[in-house]
Amino acid sequence: MKTNPGPWWIAVVPALLAAATIPLLGAEMVLTRPGQLTVTAVTGELAVRTGDVVKPAKAEDRVRVDSRLISGRRSLATLAFSNGATLELGPDSEVEVEELLQAPFSTALKPVEWKAEPSVSRTRLRLIRGEARVTVKRLLAARGSVFAVATPAGVATVDEGALRVQARMTEIGLGLCGVELVQGAGFFEPEGAAARALEAGRRTQWSVEVDTAAKRSRVTELK
Repeated sequence: MKTNPGPWWIAVVPALLAAATIPLLGAEMVLTRPGQLTVTAVTGELAVRTGDVVKPAKAEDRVRVDSRLISGRRSLATLAFSNGATLELGPDSEVEVEELLQAPFSTALKPVEWKAEPSVSRTRLRLIRGEARVTVKRLLAARGSVFAVATPAGVATVDEGALRVQARMTEIGLGLCGVELVQGAGFFEPEGAAARALEAGRRTQWSVEVDTAAKRSRVTELK
């Protein structure tokens, strides 16, 4: 006696659901693994602030997420990310490492030989004051990689290339920010406005007025 197998979709649907779930679970695992940020060179003074603790930093030191990097006057510092990106911090500058996540990877190549990052990563820095330049190898953006630098004027992202950002703010909440995509591809999302593509080689300047009572900022592009 033959057994009726039932509608074909009864057997197919569970398999499709399982296949669709696997990449999602993988993405969650990717976003929970910390990446690494290492000081590679310091000229002058560089301090790392974690909570209320401030310590001088030197080459080979690791920097944790939620830490702040503070350079002294006439000082320069270079740091390397485990996804192949680099951060150059200018004099009298301060950057906070807000997020740093990366999937595990294995490669025999050295970072200087990488053409693209070795695995999916997500990085977010915040420039509080001063100047910073990031150089990013080609990100796996289609798989969710992001490299973002927040400024008082808005958030810049770069998928590949070099990005320079500047921020000068006063104690009363007035200031100027500069954003320049030196080369490559990236976007800038001004506070309260839609994101726009950055044009390589073109520097934009933004005035910032912070309303501390309303907890919002007024950002205007300077022509």
